[in-house]
Amino acid sequence: MKVALATCARIPRLTEDDRLLQEELRRAGTEAVAAVWDDRAVEWPEFDRVVVRSCWDYHVRLAEFLAWVESLERQRVALWNPGPLLRSNAHKSYLRELAAEGFPLVPTVWLPQGARRRLADVLDEKGWAEVVVKPAVSASAFRTWRVARAEAEGAEAERAFENLIAAGDVLVQRFVPEIVTPGEWSFVFLGEAFSHAVLKRPAAGDFRVQEEYGGHIADAAPAPALVAQAERIAAWIPRPWLYARIDVVEIAGILNVMEVELIEPALFLGSDPSAPVRFAEAVRRATR
Repeated sequence: MKVALATCARIPRLTEDDRLLQEELRRAGTEAVAAVWDDRAVEWPEFDRVVVRSCWDYHVRLAEFLAWVESLERQRVALWNPGPLLRSNAHKSYLRELAAEGFPLVPTVWLPQGARRRLADVLDEKGWAEVVVKPAVSASAFRTWRVARAEAEGAEAERAFENLIAAGDVLVQRFVPEIVTPGEWSFVFLGEAFSHAVLKRPAAGDFRVQEEYGGHIADAAPAPALVAQAERIAAWIPRPWLYARIDVVEIAGILNVMEVELIEPALFLGSDPSAPVRFAEAVRRATR
């Protein structure tokens, strides 16, 4: 079996975490190679599986990325996660579908591209003191910022908001202090089954939990009741799928969904010694 682990040009050798998967696949007798998704020299049909991993520029080149996905489908390449999931997950409108099914979300206002709204008015209408603003197509906190009501009508904040909404659809979410304490949970599912979870906390004075902004993983394990809630969220994902990362914040014992990541999430394989084995087994079991 020959497997491509798709990455981007900025990380041609994969992330340290994804190399754990690569090593485990090789240990199991599978040829596993890193391949940059937009490298025209790659012959994708040569692979038995193409697993999307650290394609961390997809959100700034979405049309190109989705055209690549479509080209693999036309060539009948076994792509994981499958193309329909990648397309549906690229825009955060999928969160509205989750909400329609009754899953709690962090309170959100959805604004279409070009909407003529003032950020301060959005906060006043909802009675929110502080919000997080983000594009509907985003990854790794790209163009995501936190603003308080007192700052929202300032020229700088309003200009940033106008620029963001001119570029695409926008989400304005009530800032929830639980993102800082206790933190944001990431529940990782491999082969449609729960694998492990990590609790992420931001650096002091920040709200972004990503490592590049100083975020870190706390020493904690989720209660069984939280795992059961995450499993119900995962059951919403249309099958088949290979991996998912469900990012949530616990508020009064209830998981409120932040993201359901199906394209290129970091899976924190290094946090559980058995996780790379489980992921490699899931990759090998996946069919065309």
